[in-house]
Amino acid sequence: MRNKVWRTIGCVSATAGALGAMPAHAQSSVQLYGTVDGGVRYQTNAAKGGGSITTMNSNGYYSSNKLDFRAKEDLGGGWNAHFLLESGFNLGNGQFDNTTGTEFNRQAFVGIGNAKYGSLDLGRQYTIAHDIISIYDPFSFHFTPIIPLTTASDGTRNNNDTKYKNVFGPLLFEVDNSFGGVAGDFSSGATRAVGVSYGEGPVSVGGVYGHRNILTGTNYLSDSYYMVGAGYRIGPVRLSGGFMSEDLQNPAAPHQVTNNGFGGLSWTITPLLVFRGGYYQTTVSNDKANRRGLSVLSLAYLLSKRTTLYSEFDYTSYKHAVVSTLNPNGKSSQTAFTVGIDHLF
Repeated sequence: MRNKVWRTIGCVSATAGALGAMPAHAQSSVQLYGTVDGGVRYQTNAAKGGGSITTMNSNGYYSSNKLDFRAKEDLGGGWNAHFLLESGFNLGNGQFDNTTGTEFNRQAFVGIGNAKYGSLDLGRQYTIAHDIISIYDPFSFHFTPIIPLTTASDGTRNNNDTKYKNVFGPLLFEVDNSFGGVAGDFSSGATRAVGVSYGEGPVSVGGVYGHRNILTGTNYLSDSYYMVGAGYRIGPVRLSGGFMSEDLQNPAAPHQVTNNGFGGLSWTITPLLVFRGGYYQTTVSNDKANRRGLSVLSLAYLLSKRTTLYSEFDYTSYKHAVVSTLNPNGKSSQTAFTVGIDHLF
């Protein structure tokens, strides 16, 4: 009996010694978080025949409704492994906020990272244009169902994407390649982009260049995109804006160039009260309406670090009051306002 006890103690000691010899890493951390946003919006000239409409956008106004699962594991030597799964949902009915039933429609990627050498992520991710524009949008990508920058950001997300991202002092650098997966043709269906943003003191400047081959009908069309932006902070006020241009090459249709110019300010009146104002202009070379101008004003009051009450007013005008892709209702103008509550968890 005594020999068995000593053998057991010896095994435990050997196991403990082996574990002690292994590299000591922090345990994995898994986070569950997201946003729940509910707002009511009133809009005039909301249909081709005219008339106003009052609705509750189930996808959220101030922020998009989403549920996120994030994990990070310390691999030692400054390295980590991580993943993010992000699903959008409709607040009004609890369903996915997409028509295809895609579970993690917002983001789904896994990667490896290092504080010095950057991160390399693989999966469904935001485009680099989306990343850089969010720095220079006066609204910081709030009110995305209203403001046109998300849809104009050279595609909001890329599937099958490999993205490298790093920060070199004041410089943010990103480069990616989204694989098209077309047999015998590496470029068809693929997207490639590079983006930078430099911030030093009150000044920041940045830009993006990207190229896509988009499937339109049965053909892949060349689509080139670039964006430049700048920002300047004066105390509690930050001025920012930029310009975006997309050139779609379609031999079977009139040449289409879409330009988006934007600018405005964000003013932290008090730590609890934030005012934002901006102007967004979109022109499409082959669209009958030709030009759309959007003026937006908002006021956000922070009840806490996680809960925000918000209000928003916007006015949209069109160069030509004709039914088109840019002006689906064919009206000369629209007026709208929104109120709601946004909660982070």
